[in-house]
Amino acid sequence: MKKLFFLLTVSLFALSIQAQNMKAFISHKAYCTQKMQPYIEFTFIVGGNTVNYVLDEQSRKWVADVDVRVDVKQGDSIVKTLHYILGSDYFEDSVRNSKPDFADIQNLPVPNGDFFLEFSLKDLHSDSAALKYIDRIQVNFPEDKISSSRISLYESIGAPEAPGLYVKYGKNMPPLYYNHVPEKQYSLPFAVEFYNTKNILGANKPIKAKCYIEMAESKLVFSPNSIITKDLMTDNLVLVVDQFNVFKLPSGNYNVVVELYDEMDSLLLINKLFFQKSNPSVQFDINSYNDIVIDNSFVANMDDRAVLEDYIRSLYPISSNMERSFFDQRMKLVEVDQLKRFFYSFWLARDPNNPEAAWNKYNKMVSYVQERFGSKQVKGYRTDRGRVYLQYGQPNDIKEVPSDPVTVPYEIWHYYYLDDQSNVKFVFYDPSLVGNDYELLHSNKYGEPYDTNWKMKLVKNLQPQKDIYAPDPDDYWGGDINGNWRYN
Repeated sequence: MKKLFFLLTVSLFALSIQAQNMKAFISHKAYCTQKMQPYIEFTFIVGGNTVNYVLDEQSRKWVADVDVRVDVKQGDSIVKTLHYILGSDYFEDSVRNSKPDFADIQNLPVPNGDFFLEFSLKDLHSDSAALKYIDRIQVNFPEDKISSSRISLYESIGAPEAPGLYVKYGKNMPPLYYNHVPEKQYSLPFAVEFYNTKNILGANKPIKAKCYIEMAESKLVFSPNSIITKDLMTDNLVLVVDQFNVFKLPSGNYNVVVELYDEMDSLLLINKLFFQKSNPSVQFDINSYNDIVIDNSFVANMDDRAVLEDYIRSLYPISSNMERSFFDQRMKLVEVDQLKRFFYSFWLARDPNNPEAAWNKYNKMVSYVQERFGSKQVKGYRTDRGRVYLQYGQPNDIKEVPSDPVTVPYEIWHYYYLDDQSNVKFVFYDPSLVGNDYELLHSNKYGEPYDTNWKMKLVKNLQPQKDIYAPDPDDYWGGDINGNWRYN
């Protein structure tokens, strides 16, 4: 029986977890010093209104204490351990619902390697079970190569008023947790560290960082005019800190991209970080395509409105969120010539040299997903499997489980590498047991649906199963969900 915690939200190396009453946020990232000494930076935030407060005899004030332990493991061996007590501020009373969250950041030196991180957070003044969580991290800063930290995002950047928890690089930089940029945030500060350029390229050599925001679905630069270029010099540690203007960035999924180039403009390294932006006030404007010339192009004779609309709707998997809302809500109000200009511009942006060839290649994939996943009632590109196939390409492996004594039919798709992630998986299932339209149940891909209870939702006759304390599905006779998830 697994009764320790459930996961609320997952983003890049950051998550919220809860055990009975206590809630906490955990984040971890790998960095390196100028002397090529790796370390992991841990951030812990505890919900101030979710822990118990006791009277401190010395100060005569009330305080909460959380025992924090992280074991860094390879196999069964503990390589390093972080263990300490995280305390809250002191208060005049013990009323929990008025208490703010409290946080801490800790650095732990580690060697290079692949590690499991076993977290345990325990409210010392409660009988509740400890919060427990296991994750993985790769620490890879070789002395014979150029490497980098992951990109970090922040809520704001400014001069520090006093030494504090969020002072970094000489600035006050509160982290942007969950990688979600709210509507009210107009700028997006970011930072990334590059290591070992001096040893590999030589001292005092010019290098350049190119920084931009790309749309996660299409991988197109959102605005070429907003690209930030920074001229740098080689050193043991090269820091890139800047911020993007996201005031007019539409709601959707994006990547912050930082590329590093040498003095010959050869790409040395590329670093990406997924984030989501909320900005409902920015709407799609079809009139922005009015100046696109389509005469003598491959769309010039696409006069059948029904066919053209179907072509445009098939672009849904590789379009931005704002474009997707246009497909569903406003296309019927747009003249055919405007639809043609939009369609042509869509492919011109993806292949300026041969937009027609790019469309034909994609359209073959659309035909495939129609044959494989579609039906007379549902277009293949509208199905979850069709959308994932068109958006991310063919998976490296597919584990099909059409018949199982425990579960409804399901499939697990495995991508060895996808964008900046490795070992990405998608779980599709057929809860209705009718037809071929499998639903996406769970994925560990950033920005995709994540369901901590996905295994139990596969179990027959337990739909929808929401009991976080339910037995593992493999506890039932004949099931092998865990094995199928790990098989590849």
